[in-house]
Amino acid sequence: MCSFSSQASKHRFRTGVAAVEMAMVAPVIFLLVFGSIEFARMMMVCQALTNAARDGCRNASLVTTQSNNKVEIAVRDTLLGVVANASATDAIRIDIDPTITALMPSGTTITATVEIDCSDVSWLPLVFTAGRSIRATSKMRRE
Repeated sequence: MCSFSSQASKHRFRTGVAAVEMAMVAPVIFLLVFGSIEFARMMMVCQALTNAARDGCRNASLVTTQSNNKVEIAVRDTLLGVVANASATDAIRIDIDPTITALMPSGTTITATVEIDCSDVSWLPLVFTAGRSIRATSKMRRE
């Protein structure tokens, strides 16, 4: 006896399997892909903040620097390519310790700290990044 209906009956019962498997696996795959993209973006911002703090501290350590304004401009210029709101004073917090003055003695250790809230650079909902920030610090001696 010849039976041709066995393939047709198997196919009839498996018509929705691929859709169900995709519905189960797709959220996990999307979570992994978008999570790794977001993690890479945060690492990029962290490295940019480190570079900005280093540039600001280097600028502050120069004898020709007489005030913190020049240092803040250098930090914000460094961040312009990475952070969209780099010029906003409320988004990026810059702290130079001690305050730069014309009479600051040579050899004084200067600390530059740059900080930004994660919610200002993240694509994730505020639930995941609420209250968290990224900070970078650099220290150098004044020339």
